[in-house]
Amino acid sequence: MAEARSRFRQAGRRAAGRLAAACAAALLGWFALGWWYPGAVPEAYGRGRTLVEQAAGRVQAAAGGALAYVLDHPYFAIREVRVLGVERLKGTDLVVMSGLDPHTVIWRIDPARIEERVRRHPWVKDVKVRRELPARLVFHVEEWVPAGIAAMEQLYYVDEDGVLFKALDEEDSVDFPFVTGLRSAELRPQDPGAQKKLSQALAFARAVERTALGLSEVRFQPGGGIVLYPVSYPAPFHVGWGDWDHKLARLRWFVQEFRGQQVRFKAVDVSFRGQVIARPRGKRGPRNMTAGRGTKSHG
Repeated sequence: MAEARSRFRQAGRRAAGRLAAACAAALLGWFALGWWYPGAVPEAYGRGRTLVEQAAGRVQAAAGGALAYVLDHPYFAIREVRVLGVERLKGTDLVVMSGLDPHTVIWRIDPARIEERVRRHPWVKDVKVRRELPARLVFHVEEWVPAGIAAMEQLYYVDEDGVLFKALDEEDSVDFPFVTGLRSAELRPQDPGAQKKLSQALAFARAVERTALGLSEVRFQPGGGIVLYPVSYPAPFHVGWGDWDHKLARLRWFVQEFRGQQVRFKAVDVSFRGQVIARPRGKRGPRNMTAGRGTKSHG
């Protein structure tokens, strides 16, 4: 084994020596040619460079022709467009908005430009366009989801994050709580602080709706806080602001405790911690109730 390794090393040294000798001979030949014919070396270099440049140009032209052939080949013409994630939208509408030509080759489209066009649709929150070779284009769409309707100079859908995203038209559903009083409460929907308040109020409204009350309106008060107007209850609920879980618990307690007695009350206030203040209809004063501990009457 040792002998074989020794022979292998010797063979490697001999090959390396031959390569070094060949390089040295070529270098000496180059210098000799320059010594005997001073103009020969630059001329040979110039001719060699010209030949190399011509060959590179031919290769580049051939490669460009091949690339153009592939880019424009009908095999890659778009034959299918899939639109995923849509419920309210029609996929055909988005394809029309994208400006796609049915004969467009998949390599020639610009996904970023198509995404920009499709985002102009009022129901599109976000979209990503992906190529699937050889001839399919896929739209991944995220739609806006309304959580309420903000009453401004027009009616606008507002999502759970408090973002107004679409003015309502005749075909749009109005089966959502209306959010009113934004101007009187000096809330500008474009302001992030106002959007946060809208989001919190709508989250509380959704929790209240799960008590089977149903809401027709969420009104912002000028001095702060909100008032809820249930569908199935003739009295508004004054909620104030914050401490949402405790207020929801008191509201649920009141609705359960006085089930079937809705017509007795003109207004209900759950904004005071641990208290439910109910204002009866007629001349009697408000009833101050401690949730879960009975009632007290004042006035």
